[in-house]
Amino acid sequence: MRDRLDAMERRIRHVEEDWTEVYNKFRTLQMRVAKQVQRLDANSSQEEQRGEGDGRQTSRDGVPGASSLSPRMQRIQEQILERRRRGAPAESLSPLAKQGGE
Repeated sequence: MRDRLDAMERRIRHVEEDWTEVYNKFRTLQMRVAKQVQRLDANSSQEEQRGEGDGRQTSRDGVPGASSLSPRMQRIQEQILERRRRGAPAESLSPLAKQGGE
């Protein structure tokens, strides 16, 4: 009986260690994504300020009408920018969260 208890305790410790490792990896990835979102927001704000003069979309190299985003991501970006212009709360600014991050 004591051997079974010891074996179970070892298994529990092992599962706890595995969980801690997975959780730490998740936190690291979450922080990376948060930093990337901050960078993208900062870049889009800068590009929005530059592009407000003529109302046309430009790519990073300044070519009007060109974009490095896919058509789907362009639509999402436009939705985000429109919500920001209307002053929508921050929680509603993430259409990717509703779509599973795809």
